[in-house]
Amino acid sequence: MGNLIVILIIALVVFFAVRSIIKSRKAKGPCTGNCASCGGCSGTSKAKKP
Repeated sequence: MGNLIVILIIALVVFFAVRSIIKSRKAKGPCTGNCASCGGCSGTSKAKKP
């Protein structure tokens, strides 16, 4: 019986984690991790040297 409870708790945690990831991807928050697309990182704002 204890194993079943632990499995259900882990399944709920995984469910809510996946749900949170899906919601954050749909919301398109301020940072997607792709600095080339937004130019928000300091590394992409520097001018390229010829």
